[in-house]
Amino acid sequence: MHAIILFSHGSVLCGAGENLFALARQMEARGDAPIVEAGFLNYSKPIFEEAFAKCVARGATKISIAPYFLVAGYFVNVSLPPKIEAMSAQFPDVEVVVAEALKTHELLAQAILNCAARAQKPEKWRDLLDEAPRFCIDNPQCPLNGTPKCPLRPSPR
Repeated sequence: MHAIILFSHGSVLCGAGENLFALARQMEARGDAPIVEAGFLNYSKPIFEEAFAKCVARGATKISIAPYFLVAGYFVNVSLPPKIEAMSAQFPDVEVVVAEALKTHELLAQAILNCAARAQKPEKWRDLLDEAPRFCIDNPQCPLNGTPKCPLRPSPR
């Protein structure tokens, strides 16, 4: 069974990965692959290794790693290969392939135009900071940690 892992860097801001989870759910519901999971290099959960193991637990025999990056820079070319090697050693019967970064894909221009059509005034730019507490985890690195917006930690006195 085929699986896709949407691989991204991750963020210290709680909830920043929710867009990638929503995309994974959408792709799976559309039937793009029987299994679509998000996996992060660091900060966000699940980390890549956990997403890989989850795909295998769900029955994956082939996993396509789709870097959610505009260019294949350090994280794709340096950080990702050792993680793939380690998981391939742990699950030798699973075929693993890696897709290219988004780069200049023909549909990317249309996606940018769609986003530009929904552009908002500056006062709306920080809406993610207002949404982030819904996904709060105990993460001292989160920029909202210890602020009145963080539901888990009281503000420092």
